[in-house]
Amino acid sequence: MALFCRWERSRWGTPMRRPARIELYALLLGPRIDGALERARTLVPDDAAWDALEIDVRARATDVGRLDEALSGRAALALESCDEHTRREVATCARYATIAATLPDPSSLEVLQAAHALLSALAREDDLLLAVDRSTARLWTPPELSALRDGRGFDLDEHVRVVVEAVERRPGAGHIVRSRGLVKFARPDVAARVPRRDSERVSEIVRDVARLLADGELLSPGDRVSLEGAPSLTLIPRRDDCQDDDAPDTAPLFELRDLGPAGRPGPSLAGLLAALRPKPRLGCLTEKGVPPLTES
Repeated sequence: MALFCRWERSRWGTPMRRPARIELYALLLGPRIDGALERARTLVPDDAAWDALEIDVRARATDVGRLDEALSGRAALALESCDEHTRREVATCARYATIAATLPDPSSLEVLQAAHALLSALAREDDLLLAVDRSTARLWTPPELSALRDGRGFDLDEHVRVVVEAVERRPGAGHIVRSRGLVKFARPDVAARVPRRDSERVSEIVRDVARLLADGELLSPGDRVSLEGAPSLTLIPRRDDCQDDDAPDTAPLFELRDLGPAGRPGPSLAGLLAALRPKPRLGCLTEKGVPPLTES
């Protein structure tokens, strides 16, 4: 059996007032999860973590549309990429388990570990059809979950996704590059609005800030954000569509902006984009047969 490696948050200090929320759905092939639960408890031997989780097996026929809601929106778009057999199985799935928790900003992530240990155990016990992470709209297949190594360290990409919205919300407003999933760490997600051609470069900046927040960093609107290779940035609190301001303590999203000369947020990320874009290479024109000058 692999040794238990607790997922710590090395930057955690003062807790945020907002809670951490975990909401996972496990579509089941059978009515029971006892074997998988016993197996998962041996992988995460922390009674307090399991006590913090609410684990319920539910019948789709009497859930008042709860599973259908979980499979709508962004999850439905992800489901479209699955094969026809999987889509058919999901449409007729009769039972599922909800794995959820709402807890104060945690200094370590054993509750999240326990939740994912249960998903992996369900996959290995052949009890799982598909799993859904509500905060990221990620669909986990049994082979993906079974392949995760027991006792592994924390991997941001398992729990947070960085996505680029394909269409501008308003003409000329820029494409939103944003994280999804930081609610599991009691943090707002982070976003940037940039031209489509810059989205890949800026996605790495968004991922770096998301990593800081998941690790427990406490960032507030107006704070200076310093990243290697980038000019100083700051944050403004936004609604989830990144179009309007929101209250700092409850905003679901923090938008990255250049830090202006007066220490206030700039109107855009023009300074960051200038620093990230490749610099033009200057050519050396010479007359035919005359080599360019070189310095000794």
